[in-house]
Amino acid sequence: MAIAVGPTREERIKREFNRLKRLLKELPKEKLQAAEGMIERAAFMAITLKELEEDINWKGTVEMFTQGEMTYERKRPAVEIYNTTMKNYAAACKQLTDLIPGGVPKPEGQDAFQVIMGRK
Repeated sequence: MAIAVGPTREERIKREFNRLKRLLKELPKEKLQAAEGMIERAAFMAITLKELEEDINWKGTVEMFTQGEMTYERKRPAVEIYNTTMKNYAAACKQLTDLIPGGVPKPEGQDAFQVIMGRK
């Protein structure tokens, strides 16, 4: 029996890219083309953040570190990368939502930022 394998990283990034592009479909064609690079970066960061979240949930936020004879807890590098990527992702989403005249169409009770971030 074959084991089901989920979508590849590239497929997940492409799916996120398409989701973001659909949210921005009301942009004029030239603005959408100009924003395509930012959309690609935002999609990449979204998938990277999900992967980092899984890693942090699995391995925790700290690890034991030995230097010489001293052993101590330190923040895992994945946490640092997550924090930096999250800040950059939030900035990219803000830039994308700022392109939309009148804001992003949103369900009741959500703001435009929550829609772009894919959160309920």
